[in-house]
Amino acid sequence: MPLAAVPGFICAFHFREGGKAVQVPEDQLVKLLQEDDSWIWLHLNLADWRCRRWLGDVFELPRGVIEEFADPPVRQNVSAWKDLLCGHVADFRREFDADSTEFAWLHLLQGNRFLITGRVKALQSAERVRQYLTHDGSFPTPDAMLSWLLASYADKIDAALHRLTDELELIEDHVLDDQHRGERRRLMLTRRETAQLHRHTRALRRALQTAEHGGINIPPGFAVTATRLANLDQDFDDLEQRARFFHDEIDAKLAAETNRQLYILSALTAAFLPPALVAGLFGMNLNGIPFSDTPWGFWGAFGLSMATSGAVILYLRRAGRS
Repeated sequence: MPLAAVPGFICAFHFREGGKAVQVPEDQLVKLLQEDDSWIWLHLNLADWRCRRWLGDVFELPRGVIEEFADPPVRQNVSAWKDLLCGHVADFRREFDADSTEFAWLHLLQGNRFLITGRVKALQSAERVRQYLTHDGSFPTPDAMLSWLLASYADKIDAALHRLTDELELIEDHVLDDQHRGERRRLMLTRRETAQLHRHTRALRRALQTAEHGGINIPPGFAVTATRLANLDQDFDDLEQRARFFHDEIDAKLAAETNRQLYILSALTAAFLPPALVAGLFGMNLNGIPFSDTPWGFWGAFGLSMATSGAVILYLRRAGRS
């Protein structure tokens, strides 16, 4: 395989002094890596396993670093290999028709003169960086770009938090107005998305704080993002508590409505039970049935049924008042 061919190549940008970005064709990437006064951002599709061998040949990276960078992670983390920074953070999948909050992994590998990002599924953060650079954006160092990436992800989480808050307030209005038909399912979906985003926010905050406390030489922007994620973590806690309260409120209202309907059904059953008994007695095909030889026998049985029903209704009303 010629060195000009980059396995899993998605896009690359070349940054000269001042951070001005120029998009790099695939066949010129290796040549630009040999320049000393610039740095490269390379975005790869790690579904192509040939990326591992190519990174070892071109960047001369240790095998352990390549494996840690390219292997599927089990949690969000940031670690150091001498002068290299390696990490895996959560990101949102990029969809063509609409934004998504579905989870996907962003792989990070940063050196003094390069920043390599990788993914298996298309990510929103990489697309935002590409569009930013295409519209005359600039980054003076890989540290600045990496900090921007994490800050951009925090922006998306913040936007999702505001959307979920608006949805919860709309549900609250319907619950307070007793218009909670179907709100239970909406609330369940809101709680599910909130819990997922909260879990990713908490994990990324923990990864950044662990790297900072572990003495790893991380970009200065990581501390700012960690502080912002701490605030978002608290906001998600408050949102989850409110959602849990409204879930309990909806369940209580549904239980009260069910009890009311059961009371009405029980009252109707009790009211019609005596007439059913009277009709059963007079429906027996036996000798000596009362009123069988009189012209007003039906009306007598009918009046007896109404009288017993009325007596039961009066009893239920009195029992309800007491």
